[in-house]
Amino acid sequence: MSTEDTGATDAAGLVREMGRRFTAGDFDGAFALLHPEFRIQQPASFPHGGWHHGRDGMVGMGAVFARYWDRVIGEPHILGCGGERAVQITTQTWTAKATGRSATVDVVELFTVADGLIREIRVFQQDTHALLATTDGVIP
Repeated sequence: MSTEDTGATDAAGLVREMGRRFTAGDFDGAFALLHPEFRIQQPASFPHGGWHHGRDGMVGMGAVFARYWDRVIGEPHILGCGGERAVQITTQTWTAKATGRSATVDVVELFTVADGLIREIRVFQQDTHALLATTDGVIP
């Protein structure tokens, strides 16, 4: 699949298109924008942390996240950093299912594109301690 197929002309456009598809509930369409060698990294301190590979890895990561938190994501701010890289910044509120406590942080995601598809996402939450504290130690 090329960027012409996705409607995106650069990394920032591809990230916007993936977000649009997820927001519209078009999960298959969003996952179609992932490179065959796709991987995503979350901070290791989270139960869903570490590297996750492919669509199945991303879905599994999301399932582990969903055991502990609900999340509201604000409007993304997406910046192109040349043809193969983009940055997405969002404000997110995570609410722990076990306690009902919430924390709001900024989240920066670094995207790398290869062959017109999203190859890698590295996620950086502003304050992992604040997010983990919402669970009052429920996370093993």
